[in-house]
Amino acid sequence: MPLRSVYVPDPAFQKDRIHIQGEEHRHLVVARAEEDELIEIFDGNGNVWTAGVESVGKRETVAVLKEARQVTRDSIELILALALIRVAAFELALEKVVEVGITRIVPFAAVRSNAAPNKRPDRWARIIIEAAKQSKRYFLPILDAPKSFKEVLSIPSATKIMFAERSGGSLKSALAGSPVLYLIGPEGGWTDQELEAAHEQGFHTVSLGAAILKAETAAIVGGSLIRYELG
Repeated sequence: MPLRSVYVPDPAFQKDRIHIQGEEHRHLVVARAEEDELIEIFDGNGNVWTAGVESVGKRETVAVLKEARQVTRDSIELILALALIRVAAFELALEKVVEVGITRIVPFAAVRSNAAPNKRPDRWARIIIEAAKQSKRYFLPILDAPKSFKEVLSIPSATKIMFAERSGGSLKSALAGSPVLYLIGPEGGWTDQELEAAHEQGFHTVSLGAAILKAETAAIVGGSLIRYELG
């Protein structure tokens, strides 16, 4: 059974012991962590520690270091630029693309976006952390502050893909290496002006098939297909 994951961004070990507090401590209490139970602590930058629970108190959990290791970062850099959509749909996409292995997430306002920029960035950050814990992604993806469409088009990348409902070329032919930047539009789709602006910046229009997918589904499927094609 996989070890329970605990996120500690700046772990401070004192005589091979770490004091886990705040949200992560509360999660361990709710999960009924027991003495001598092994847990996995990670800092979001590829450093991972196996530790044994020594005690679970009211305000903190104390764990004893058993082993430390460094995880190698994936060579594929995958950037998702996702148009602002309904909050629930956006948060679902956020969770699932972390599991897929997206390395950077850029929310942006499209012409047909039907949601305002997020006013609770702490909630989005927490969703990312929980998804990383569940999927054993030891490098947390970067979450940008919401950008404009123009700013998104200027993000440096080797491969630029714009997934669209309209016909486009094949994904395989559009891939030119990493980093890969892929754009997912809002529920109302892209405007002609947005499509033209993207093409002028070197983006390849790619279709995900005959079916019309929800934006959150397209974000997940698109990222999965890109990772598969790049191996």
